[in-house]
Amino acid sequence: MTENHTTVAAPEETAHLSLELGRLLLMNGSDTARAKEAVERFAHGLGYESHLSITFEALLLTVIAENQFRTKVGSHIPATTVNMTAVESLNRIVDDTASGLLDVVTITSRLTVLEYSKPLYPWWLVAAALGLTGASLSRLFGGDWSVFATVFIASTIGTAVRQRLGRWHVHQLAIPFITALVSGIIGGVGMRLHPSNIPALCLIAPAMLLVPGVPLINGIRDAIDNNMTLSLSRLSFAVLVVVAIALGLFTATVVTGVGIPISGPTPLLPIAEDAAFSALTTIGYVFLFNVTASAAWACIICGVCCHALRTALLHLGLDIISGTVLSSLVAGLLAHIFARRFRTPPTTFAFPGVVALVPGSYAFRAFIGCLQILKAGALASSGLVAETASLILYTILLTSAIAVGLAIALSIPLPAWHRNPNAV
Repeated sequence: MTENHTTVAAPEETAHLSLELGRLLLMNGSDTARAKEAVERFAHGLGYESHLSITFEALLLTVIAENQFRTKVGSHIPATTVNMTAVESLNRIVDDTASGLLDVVTITSRLTVLEYSKPLYPWWLVAAALGLTGASLSRLFGGDWSVFATVFIASTIGTAVRQRLGRWHVHQLAIPFITALVSGIIGGVGMRLHPSNIPALCLIAPAMLLVPGVPLINGIRDAIDNNMTLSLSRLSFAVLVVVAIALGLFTATVVTGVGIPISGPTPLLPIAEDAAFSALTTIGYVFLFNVTASAAWACIICGVCCHALRTALLHLGLDIISGTVLSSLVAGLLAHIFARRFRTPPTTFAFPGVVALVPGSYAFRAFIGCLQILKAGALASSGLVAETASLILYTILLTSAIAVGLAIALSIPLPAWHRNPNAV
């Protein structure tokens, strides 16, 4: 056992604390590989060898003590968000335990405090910040200032509804459906009162905030690390959430009469304007991910460099798929570097960087196109079928492009001067 401990942990107590640490890391957005490494280093700091297995349903920890094996099962709460402050605090607990500075009583106390700690920012500020993020996304997609104002209101109220539903422990698939429906109705009514150039953006832009970016990115990382079962579980959950969002939007179109067209142009902003609204887009995720003020600038840099770079490449004549791969590569590399610097999950920086690249608009329109084909049956026009098929292909190719760019970036070994010797 570690000699510096004033209280020696029993194997059962070590297993319990290790599983609690792993659960908190995962529910606050840490990826599988980092959580596994942190838990095993934490148990080693208490004097035990351990092996952690992570599935979508549970955590399975084996503690080895004096040639005896003790196995304990812990619950796994799939993460749908990131709490950067909590992950930083958990990493400090791991470091201090590995250095022999903490006893069992202190560890238990610090984990309990983290379990019930409040976010850095009040709910209304998070809602307003995400309202700004949604409004900025609408500008990136070509909306005018009327759309900007309407989306800001719809996104802010939609986020407040989403937070309330989360506190009421509503089903995880019901939350995106209800939120998309509420924000879509508000956006549609706003366009009825003040018509604009692209009314569908008032439904689509708020729904983009509901896209489950953390499960998507962590699912990709699991695939890279050959955790295929967990990867498929996370990616399947993300697909179900997107379907729930699309159903909410479709219901909103029926209620308000503001349709979402299957076809439509993709505008290309001037690079300077694109960079400005890309920066504003990331602000909501700074608050949502509980990012400290000292690290907020890193999220903004990822967002600006990623989307503005793709816009610049498109201005130079590069196709959107190749531009998305290169932009995601840059976002992933920056996120990789910042994650090492701040000792947090790469998703903290990667998702704000690629959020404007996520083809949510294509996916939502493709789903609505499929519904229209089902309704028309054999009378569906060849144009509708072709456009829907095109949207499906674009969704798959753009999502794959983001995945490839991030996968390449996250697999690049960083130089020694980027590494923190205590990083987990």
